[in-house]
Amino acid sequence: MIINRYLIREIALPLVIVTVTLIVIFMSYNAARYTADAAAGLLPTGTVIHLTLLRSLISIEVLLPAALYLAVVMSMGRLYSDNEMVALHASGFSELQVMRSVLWLSLSVAMVVACLSLAVRPWAYQMSYLLKAEAQADFNLDKLEASQFYTAEESGTVIYVKRINKRQKRLEQVYFYRVYDQGVQVISARQAWQPVTDPFAPPVFKFLEGNAYRIDLTGNRDLTIKFKLLTVFLKDDAQERNRHKRKAAGTLQLARSAKADDLAEFQWRLTTPVTTLLLGILGVPLSRTPPRRGRHAKTVVTVLVFALFYIFGIVAKNWVEQGVVGAIPGVWWPNVLLGLLIITLLLRPTLWSGTR
Repeated sequence: MIINRYLIREIALPLVIVTVTLIVIFMSYNAARYTADAAAGLLPTGTVIHLTLLRSLISIEVLLPAALYLAVVMSMGRLYSDNEMVALHASGFSELQVMRSVLWLSLSVAMVVACLSLAVRPWAYQMSYLLKAEAQADFNLDKLEASQFYTAEESGTVIYVKRINKRQKRLEQVYFYRVYDQGVQVISARQAWQPVTDPFAPPVFKFLEGNAYRIDLTGNRDLTIKFKLLTVFLKDDAQERNRHKRKAAGTLQLARSAKADDLAEFQWRLTTPVTTLLLGILGVPLSRTPPRRGRHAKTVVTVLVFALFYIFGIVAKNWVEQGVVGAIPGVWWPNVLLGLLIITLLLRPTLWSGTR
């Protein structure tokens, strides 16, 4: 039908513009973040480009539903402000028929989001973890600068160097912090350096004259050491990949897992296409605007509604990861609230339209 194609075209154009804009902003943020590490010599330039592209690919599953929601609100708001929606209603084209057109477009976008969430997301995380692990394996203490912190997210390691002795090629007044499976390790040393080892072996750090503390998270085996020479081996790549298995794991693997954090990740992937569909439908009743109010009269409020829903989604995922709630309601209750809001706005059309 001509009207259906017209409505889909009116939504598709802002959808593309908003999606591209959000992706560019997100890519710029990630590029700036990784470029800082590259400038310090901690990441190769090629790794920065690959990580930026992978992180942007991961973000599309969140940006695309938000872009669809904003595109529906913006396009439908224009139709209301230009009295085109009044003309459609007068010709017998009801709001439910408008929603049917939006529903087909939302279903198409939801299918794309489902593919991204169920298949592309774990692959992109796996590749990004592998790239970071390879960069960390090539890490050299000589690349650090004085009075700066270096954080290796993949191994949970933080290093601070107060001074650098370039003549001896050693770091002075070094503070080393690392999170491992059983607890936390903290080292304060007068000097530190990285001896030459097998290039395929994990990095080795040597510390001279200092104190080491190993804190057991269970509180049973805390350890304090005063040393003259201490050697620390970082974890190898296989251990690092296992540490991040949850986000990089396949969807079927997560479905068979009994762990709470795996359950949260699995349900999160399942909810993304449902969220996309619901947000696309929600944009139709939220875009109701009385004539002469302007096409962007309710943009701020609709953005706040999306922000509130997104916060609820993060809270729901954290609750499942922490074991506060089980598989039911799991991370589904924000979507249930979203569905109830849609039903309420459809049954009470004057609640949001601003007209009698």
